[in-house]
Amino acid sequence: MKASFWLTIPLALLLAACSGDIEPGRQQNEPAIITGLKTDVVTPLSQATAQTVVGTIESRDRAIISARTDGQVLRLAVKEGEEVAPGTLLAELGDHTASERLREAEAAISEARKNRDMAVARQKLADQTQQRFDRLFAAAAVTPQEMDKVTAEATIAKESLEAAEASLVRATAARDAAKTALSYTRITAPYAATVVRHEVQEGSTVLPGTPLVVLDRRDGWLVRLNIPESLYDAIAIGTVLDVEVPTLSLTLKGEVEELFPATDPRSRSSQAKVRLPGDAQLRSGLYARAFLHGESRDQLFIPRSALVLRGQLTGLYVVEDGILHYRLVKTGVLNNDRVEILSGLQSGETIVVKGVQQARHGAKVGE
Repeated sequence: MKASFWLTIPLALLLAACSGDIEPGRQQNEPAIITGLKTDVVTPLSQATAQTVVGTIESRDRAIISARTDGQVLRLAVKEGEEVAPGTLLAELGDHTASERLREAEAAISEARKNRDMAVARQKLADQTQQRFDRLFAAAAVTPQEMDKVTAEATIAKESLEAAEASLVRATAARDAAKTALSYTRITAPYAATVVRHEVQEGSTVLPGTPLVVLDRRDGWLVRLNIPESLYDAIAIGTVLDVEVPTLSLTLKGEVEELFPATDPRSRSSQAKVRLPGDAQLRSGLYARAFLHGESRDQLFIPRSALVLRGQLTGLYVVEDGILHYRLVKTGVLNNDRVEILSGLQSGETIVVKGVQQARHGAKVGE
């Protein structure tokens, strides 16, 4: 009886505490109030649409300098990446055969000159002799047989001089050819360029046609773009494009100078060459992208600071009747510090643009 009494007392107290009524339309826990947030109303921005195509920077003139004679690479005179002026020595080959041919040709010229001088002297003597015999023959002082002999000797002397002069010409040509062959052992830059790479090493044996050095001409650059077949009709020769080189944080104006009609069946794209202005920062192989501008349309751009990343999901906080609501959105292109919203947000809605780290779904926005 006593135990039942003590059990009844806590139960009565609990019933008394729960006897109060909760007023209709009110919650027991009020939402949190967050202050320090900056909000902004989303407004559309009318601008031309842009499609992005990617490409690679190339030199307008890439040259592969090859050997024109056989020999051994004695020296590579330039380094990869070095800028060279016209006539700069690039490489030197060892060709002992060319040197020997040049010495032989010089000796042949010397001998040919001596033979020509002797032939000149013989012809001079033969001409003088014939003139004397012409006078004697007119005076009937010599026989016709003697006159014929002198005339034949003059003719032979003339032909000998012509042969000596021809021999000298051949020797001179052989000397010039030997000099040209010897000049092939010194490889020089044909124009102002940048050394891209070496194709051989010092000590290598090369034959005519063996690539030695690759050069990129410095006075012009282009970007080779891969144009999807769906955008091929959007450009034409002469079209001016904005070309961005992200690595250099550089944007240039380029003009389409060539279109290739053939389409790659694997990538479903064609190629286009876009001429770029000269810039000392450019170099072959850099990644580039160009923008094809279309018709104007309304786009929603918001500050990047308004985005909330949760794993692979992108969202933001929308303010409705003073309450924060987390909403997923789909983003588009980046434009400096602003990002395009493709879906999930409407024009005229209010969003949190600063302080999203402290925002919470369902919380109230304080003053």
